[in-house]
Amino acid sequence: MNKFQTVFAGIVLLMSFFVQGGEVNSSAELSTPAAWLKAQPKPEFRTGHTLPPLTRYGWDMDDAVRVSLAEDWGYALEFGIVSDETVARALNEPNSREARRLALVHSDPKRFRLSVESNRKLPKETTPDVWTRNKEGKFLNAKARSFDGNEWHPEMETVFSLVSPDAFWRSAANLSAEPIQKLRARCPVTIVLNGGEYGIGVAGFAQKVWAQDPDILKAKGEKSWPDFVSERKAYYQGLMTQAERAAAPDRLLYIYYTAGGGTHRNVIPDWGDWSYTWETFKGNSDLPSNEAYFRHFNSGFTGDRDILTLCLNAAAREIAGGKPLSYNWLSAGWEGEPGHSHADIARWTGFLKCYYTAGMIGGIEGYYQYLGKDGFSKPFPSNNPPHWLQQLTALAHVHALFSHAEDFLRQGDLLPGPDKNRFSKELPACELPTGDKDVRVLVRKHKNRAEWLVTAWAAGGNSREVKVSVPELGDMNVTARINGAVYQAIRVGEMVVLTRLD
Repeated sequence: MNKFQTVFAGIVLLMSFFVQGGEVNSSAELSTPAAWLKAQPKPEFRTGHTLPPLTRYGWDMDDAVRVSLAEDWGYALEFGIVSDETVARALNEPNSREARRLALVHSDPKRFRLSVESNRKLPKETTPDVWTRNKEGKFLNAKARSFDGNEWHPEMETVFSLVSPDAFWRSAANLSAEPIQKLRARCPVTIVLNGGEYGIGVAGFAQKVWAQDPDILKAKGEKSWPDFVSERKAYYQGLMTQAERAAAPDRLLYIYYTAGGGTHRNVIPDWGDWSYTWETFKGNSDLPSNEAYFRHFNSGFTGDRDILTLCLNAAAREIAGGKPLSYNWLSAGWEGEPGHSHADIARWTGFLKCYYTAGMIGGIEGYYQYLGKDGFSKPFPSNNPPHWLQQLTALAHVHALFSHAEDFLRQGDLLPGPDKNRFSKELPACELPTGDKDVRVLVRKHKNRAEWLVTAWAAGGNSREVKVSVPELGDMNVTARINGAVYQAIRVGEMVVLTRLD
């Protein structure tokens, strides 16, 4: 077994610990999340790889888990929301959690690379022209609430105007950028995450309100609402993005939620009402970033709106726009909401391998069910780890696998395939047909060598062999596995030779 083949041996062993005919061994000892991570086989990263560290977004998590993820699992060290309060604790209170995180970065900056979340604080002092008003000059109301710990403007029941003054957004930019700048003066900042969903909303949320403001209607002219809203959002967010980038000029990535090619482009008739046009908005993120959440506005691994087809819908647009690599917001599902469920981790692993093959070079793992104040630190039977923890480790193993195949990501092209995307007929499907709708095969061709990276995923849940035809390489039979199978392919004479990498 070579070094590539060992990458996923650990996760197979790991799964055998807690999957025994679908039953949990009730006599198992209890474990904390941090202790469980320490006990697992670690992912094997290629020495010297340059993939960015993984990150996490969501509810508060124990520092012991944050440290373990940074030490052994390829994640950045999570600082959390960067605000005046958290930065003050980091710089002035040596015993605070924030200060201890900075101390770790100072102790070993190559091992502990810091990720931060920009805050959503907005100026409290406003002028009337910041807000949407009707022809009588009266403010118009809408609902907007936050439950994630960020500070929202006290007047958020009103709606920001699409022609609000730049001065307001420059002030907002200072509120988010200055704490980052103070933190960066003391400690390197590797990744800045902007969770979005504040300020100017989407057309589907506020179009009926904006349409009552004569100043907005005059500025809009003949443009469609989605195009006009996206244009204005991109402009105002650009003022904030510029300031936040300047606050961490030597960062590795600044990622905005979301700024990708559009997973739901053309999926529903009014898709433009619920997202921003990537061509307008792409400047607000260092890499394209899309949302890929299991059974969240998709049908899961199979069906009429399967998650991979949606992601390839976005990837094809990004490739056409000269941005072939991405860093995406990911979740293998959560419970507690109608229609939501946990994904099977093996099949989620297969999906991730496909997404990496499509050009993903890292991502943000999230789990969005609120588990209570201590929900992410509660002990559990060691053979039955919580799903949110399995999601973190599955992503880490896939990230490690593709650290060995990084050259194919950075120096390779995703083959478009002969078909068109199911939703965006002007774009290629970015996969090769197999004759089986539930088996997906994606291929990257190296730019400088006659070598191919082939990923075959049994999305339907049963491993099987399929035949595919790869341009220049030829016909071949590959085994598609539930958790995905990644091969390196070359041609030797009349034969196609496959080497399994995972």
